[in-house]
Amino acid sequence: MELARIHGLNPTVAALKLNYYDLQRRLQAGHAPRRGRARAPVFVEVPAVALPPGGAEQGTVELIQGCGTRLVLRFADASPRDLLPLVQLFLRHRA
Repeated sequence: MELARIHGLNPTVAALKLNYYDLQRRLQAGHAPRRGRARAPVFVEVPAVALPPGGAEQGTVELIQGCGTRLVLRFADASPRDLLPLVQLFLRHRA
């Protein structure tokens, strides 16, 4: 609701794919937005795996959580099975 107050109803509904009338009713009812203590971002560094000589980057996977936490994986010869544990760990962690 705070986004709708700042950016307006139409842009918020379009960006978040919400029901216009439901959000409008909530704003008119005066529900206060939840305010929690913001946590400091957490940075986790994963050591890079050395590419074989002459190996080039063949793919990139970028994941972004709703809170803005971002994970970018650049890989050469990795299968989805190789990347799955990293992706699951990232999605399980709440910043």
